[in-house]
Amino acid sequence: MSGGALYALTADLFGIHRAVLTLCEDGWAFVAVPLLRTMIDFLMSAAVITEQKPEAEYRGFKYTHFFLKAQLKETHLSAEARAALRSQLENGIAQLRAGQRQKARDFIFRERLWSYWYCPEYRRPAEILDKLLSQEIRFIYDTFSGGSHGGYLGLSVLKDEPDLKHPNQRADTRSQNLVLAGSTRILLETMNIRDRFENGGANQRAYEDLLGQLVLAGEGWPMKAGFTGQETKKR
Repeated sequence: MSGGALYALTADLFGIHRAVLTLCEDGWAFVAVPLLRTMIDFLMSAAVITEQKPEAEYRGFKYTHFFLKAQLKETHLSAEARAALRSQLENGIAQLRAGQRQKARDFIFRERLWSYWYCPEYRRPAEILDKLLSQEIRFIYDTFSGGSHGGYLGLSVLKDEPDLKHPNQRADTRSQNLVLAGSTRILLETMNIRDRFENGGANQRAYEDLLGQLVLAGEGWPMKAGFTGQETKKR
């Protein structure tokens, strides 16, 4: 379960990273704000799934089956569709070890529909950021939060000339650099989490080397803190 969950979120993460690169190449770096926030959501999910090895399979199940729990709440479902959902959920539960199956059933069928899949272990994203990730990732998350919801100031963060209002492409070198640095940093952190969980940190030196190159590339950039700086993880 955990392996499938990590593979799925990493595949989507790489896809978004490539989309961010395309946006920057085409002059639309400023619209990458919500994508970067989504990438951090994937990073947080990876951190929660892998936090405690004995719980990883259960949390992988929660990550991959939470949407089915939400669908069960839909009142327009036919009896056949509802039965199919329950069967799919039971098949997932059956893949867990015996000691976790009842907890999974309770989460799906008895507990209320939480706002996030990782509830009730964590009630809100800030709890994950503060406990499992670095202050730098929290900085990136906070920086892009406003823009991801259409906030006026948040969408100006990645415009070299924010007072220049127009709907056209922008040749914003500074913003392009920051977007790419942020996207790369999030991707590196996610892959490092997977490496520590799946390979015992066998690729730690490669991670540190790549992070060091990102730091060197970002020297002299304004507002670079959090995007390229190094900091020891809390996990």
